[in-house]
Amino acid sequence: MNLQYYFNFVTIVEEGSLTAAAKKLRIAQPALSNQVKAMEQKYGTRLFFRGSRRLELTDAGSILYQKAKRICEIELAAKNEIASGFSGQRGTLRLGVTSSLATDRLYNVLSTFLKKYPETNVKILEDSPAELLRLLQKGQVEAVMVQVPYEINENFEVLYRAEDELVAMYAPDAPFFKDCPEEEIPFEKLDNVPLSIVEKSRSTIASVFREKNMKLNIKCLSTRLQMTMRWARTGLAVALASKNSMNELGFGDMAYKRISGHPLAAPRFTLVAQKRKYRTQVIDNFLYMLSAAYKLGIETKLAGPIFDDDDEELED
Repeated sequence: MNLQYYFNFVTIVEEGSLTAAAKKLRIAQPALSNQVKAMEQKYGTRLFFRGSRRLELTDAGSILYQKAKRICEIELAAKNEIASGFSGQRGTLRLGVTSSLATDRLYNVLSTFLKKYPETNVKILEDSPAELLRLLQKGQVEAVMVQVPYEINENFEVLYRAEDELVAMYAPDAPFFKDCPEEEIPFEKLDNVPLSIVEKSRSTIASVFREKNMKLNIKCLSTRLQMTMRWARTGLAVALASKNSMNELGFGDMAYKRISGHPLAAPRFTLVAQKRKYRTQVIDNFLYMLSAAYKLGIETKLAGPIFDDDDEELED
């Protein structure tokens, strides 16, 4: 049975006549009468008593009216809830992020987002870049923040890719670079210096050392950036990391030197999302906030935001 029949049936009952209902629904009265006959045929019984000036429901009609009214209420509630989801006012934000990027800065953005959209929920998945991209492919997350570039599926969109300046980070009381009071050191000063590096950058760093005929002395090799920094904090090695990572991961108290004369850069993060046609408004609203907080400048790539009239903080 066509759902519209139930809406029309409820209108007939509440208007009290076919004529009034047809006028309100803006359909021809004979068409509305045929709908009633079709419903009576479907349920095998009369729904209205005929003959009186005002339509009166039979017992079967009263039962159907109560159920039809409930059907209409459920359909309207679903329509409104879906519309709220499209506007980004409610729904679930599903974001994947590597542990090294799950910083206070990110969670401050999430906190602001939830305050602005209290009817949304947040689902944050922390995992490896490869696993997060797999979850993105399966649709279990709508966007991911990873630290290294990976092969991007055609259904994905790279919204942002950033690199940070690489610095030599070490404990303030460590015996490194004592002969270099300047804020910057030449890359050659890292010759045979015990280093703490992330495993994924080993081949790139090793290649530069070979080109410069320098000795690469790896004291600590870790899969996690935090571990390389913790090792540097012991004073036994120099960590090669980005300055932004130092602050975001809680190592702002460490000493560091800028490094000149090298082609290396520390990948900050790559923001990858499903293509716009597959994304919800919820994720675009969040990505807009993220762009503002991180100064990414990706607003033109997003479908939002849809904010209330009193929202001012992200206006142009």
